[in-house]
Amino acid sequence: MDDDHPHCKIRPHALHEANALHSSFFGEPIVPSSVLAADNNTTESPRRPQNERMCMGGHRNPIYGTAFSPDGKYLATASEDSTVRIWLVQSHKLVATLSEGMDPNYECLRVAWMKKSDIGYLLASGGADGVVRLWSAVETIERQLECQCVGSLNHFVEDDEERPQIYALQFIQSPSFPNVEILLTSAHDSVYLWTIENDEESVADSPPPNQSRKFLSLLSIQFSHLDDESQTYQFGGSRNPENELYVFDASYSESNDLIAAALSDGTCRVLSLAASSNVDEDENLQREQVVLSLPPGYFAGRGGHLTAVEWDSSGNRLATCVASGRVILWYLHNVGVGDSTSLRPSVVSILDGGSGRQVFGAKYCCGGNEDLLLTWGIEGTVSVWDSFSVGEVMSPICTLVSHADYPIFALDITQTGTKKSIAVGGGREGGFLGVPAYIYDV
Repeated sequence: MDDDHPHCKIRPHALHEANALHSSFFGEPIVPSSVLAADNNTTESPRRPQNERMCMGGHRNPIYGTAFSPDGKYLATASEDSTVRIWLVQSHKLVATLSEGMDPNYECLRVAWMKKSDIGYLLASGGADGVVRLWSAVETIERQLECQCVGSLNHFVEDDEERPQIYALQFIQSPSFPNVEILLTSAHDSVYLWTIENDEESVADSPPPNQSRKFLSLLSIQFSHLDDESQTYQFGGSRNPENELYVFDASYSESNDLIAAALSDGTCRVLSLAASSNVDEDENLQREQVVLSLPPGYFAGRGGHLTAVEWDSSGNRLATCVASGRVILWYLHNVGVGDSTSLRPSVVSILDGGSGRQVFGAKYCCGGNEDLLLTWGIEGTVSVWDSFSVGEVMSPICTLVSHADYPIFALDITQTGTKKSIAVGGGREGGFLGVPAYIYDV
């Protein structure tokens, strides 16, 4: 590849996967910026992707959460309008609205699916009211989707001055707790693990999909400030005089049985569940395996809190998103032998789009080694990066989505066989037509 090509440092595998994505979106491979510059009549103005489909007629307010069902058949979206909408992916049509028990004064922030069972689907929603709700979704003979709230979990304690917002919501399966479906949630400065069981006190003749469920506490992980707070970021400034700590995201890796939590002080805390199965119920787990952070002055005043954290499938690579618009790529490797091993993190790359605008998430994808990283944020763009980048990278390989009037708050990917679909949610206050979610087939 020519040295003056803007992507000359991109690995061939990453460029191949990026070209395949770009072709799915625009019908052609990536055009080098040097070619664009040579054509005086050519501009780099955003184009609408040819594979874009809109899920319309549902939400009236911005969408904060998106999640595909495990089989990729349905897309669930969580919105500021205090509802969850479920869409049939094939037709991008609305098939269900979940609002039972929702408080219209609080946004719905997150949605997640449990693995499908023989009796249907189970999904969870979490909101700014501190409540997680569990929903059953059953396909009828008429090919309709019947949904019902079958349980709720309130993280709000009356002594709290403010309701905790549920920023992390993930169904996980941990080898430390075999044969148990676990729901990971977050509230204030803590991450929680819950098991879900049928409520024996519910009506006995209720059909299995609609039986009430109850949440049982499995583990709670409370985070605290580091001893040297000069090495961390103070979130909220004068609006947070007590320097309260918050969990803004958490992600579990089944490959290495680790939880990573993105905190308001700019640190990512990584903990292992491998040694925690003997912790008494409701006992707080305080042991931190490793703290991932860069000094507050590293970005010359353009640091900030973490907005999101994401593992790759191997459990060795981790991406943390900083409020200042950067994404930090980490590599975690074990040092030592036997029972005396410990995790050692290394910063591999810093992805910097240069705008300083907030990035809300990152996701590894594409290729046998997840060669690409997708990022999205307040600018309404979905950018593509080489996930094995090294050093500081000032621009992505390409941009797949660019909606200046549609900040993107959430993205999910599903794959069935060789077919992929990407869904994004975001937007501003909706007008007559409301706020759409977008689906892109790859």
